[in-house]
Amino acid sequence: MRAFILQSVRSRNTQGTIMIRTQDTPQARRDGGYIMIAMTALVATLLGTGIAFMQWASDEVEQTHHSEAAMQAFYLAQSGIIEKGLAWLEGQQAGLLPRTETILGDGEVRGVGRYRDVRISPVFGSLQDPNNFSFLEKFKITAYGEVEAPWWDEGGNIDAKKVVRKAVLYVQVRSFSDYMYLTDVETSLTFPGDVVRFWGRDTLWGRTHSNDWIATQNVNGLPVFYDIVSTTKPSFRPGSPNPAGQFLGGAPYFNAPYVVLPALAEPIREGAASEGHFYEVVGHEWRAFVNGANLQLYHWPEGTPFDPAVATMIPISLGDWPCVFVNNGRMEVLGVMSASNMGLTLGCSDDIRIIDDLMFQGTNMTNGTLPPACSSMLGLVGESWIYIANTWENGREGCTGTTPDHCHIVITAALVVLGSSFQFEQMNDVFDPYISPVAPDNRGNIVMTGSITQRYRGYVHRSNLGDTGYGKVYHYDYRFLSQRPPCFLGAEDDEGRALFNITQWGQASEDPVDVARGRRVRYN
Repeated sequence: MRAFILQSVRSRNTQGTIMIRTQDTPQARRDGGYIMIAMTALVATLLGTGIAFMQWASDEVEQTHHSEAAMQAFYLAQSGIIEKGLAWLEGQQAGLLPRTETILGDGEVRGVGRYRDVRISPVFGSLQDPNNFSFLEKFKITAYGEVEAPWWDEGGNIDAKKVVRKAVLYVQVRSFSDYMYLTDVETSLTFPGDVVRFWGRDTLWGRTHSNDWIATQNVNGLPVFYDIVSTTKPSFRPGSPNPAGQFLGGAPYFNAPYVVLPALAEPIREGAASEGHFYEVVGHEWRAFVNGANLQLYHWPEGTPFDPAVATMIPISLGDWPCVFVNNGRMEVLGVMSASNMGLTLGCSDDIRIIDDLMFQGTNMTNGTLPPACSSMLGLVGESWIYIANTWENGREGCTGTTPDHCHIVITAALVVLGSSFQFEQMNDVFDPYISPVAPDNRGNIVMTGSITQRYRGYVHRSNLGDTGYGKVYHYDYRFLSQRPPCFLGAEDDEGRALFNITQWGQASEDPVDVARGRRVRYN
């Protein structure tokens, strides 16, 4: 394209006529070259933009297909975990859960695709040993989902690329310590037919479950439940107020699965036997004194006063996280355990009497707050009763004892009573051989951080003499959700199958096994 500047020049020719002449000047030629270059650049830019737009649109289509395939592969992997892995695990009897990796293979989601290589693997930690009964039954379930997505090569040819996603689920066998308050029967064994209710002074911070009708007595919007409340029944006990308190952990869960309480503490019996800590001396009673990093287990002839100079003492290190079981003999317990990496579960076939504080060093004795970085665990399991003994240390006769610590009792443990109840001793009933000379006989508070499982609801407070027993300062030890006392009992349904808690979905890093096999996959 040329640009011309027309310049009119008036001139005469030889005939004297006037003519108009165009003139192509140097300025015109320069300007015309610049415009040509600009137009060429504009055309190139438009062409490049068009090509880039086409490539972008192609990439968008490709990325869309890839994202859809990734979501589909992830869905397939999750389906494999739930439909094949977790369903298989939940169908196993509690005593037959796998101790080695179990490969369940591949499967299909009709109309969607296939998942493959579903596996269930036990997870072992520093405090878990698969050769004894302190093994924490935790499992990892994995599966892969694979989907083919369209892919364009550099030549523009359509090919197929495999998109792989791996799903990982961690589950743990539910333990009795996962419940802050677990009860089989909501009526009293001491006073058959008496319904023991949650009432206005009760505040429960952890999960609460009952296999029976839960009864409440609503007093100014109390009791308060800060976590899940569940029952196998279709409602609360008929006649309970509505609402039956404050449910800050969500609406109550009715028609929940039954949680079976066994008659015997088999895991603790068997664990203690395997460790050499199963004890039975005919005609003797026992005292378990927790002292820092050690347990001093005494036994002496039944019916005679305890004398440490005469009784036989068995020393046991708590750094080994032992399970200890006493058979056919009543046991007293007390003491203060080191808060640093100690563990103990005490079991007894007969009655257990807590005669003084049973706690970790540094525990706040007013509200039960555990010391910072507490890493110790304590369990107490009775096949008969667990009593708060009526001792001066535990507030006997209305907290009027002469010892410095003569009110309240502090407990930092997971308590399980398989035969009867967790209950306070000597309630000032007319038929009771003990009647307090002091009225009321208010013995202080039970300051507990832990959990309570019992066959029958037990009394810790009565109205006798105007006020007898204890107030409740109960807090849940949330560490139980990831760690338990050694040899602790797992929860089962009414067909003997283990119940599970989901502890983690996915993982943050690649599995070394995948890396070793050359499988570079993305995780959920």
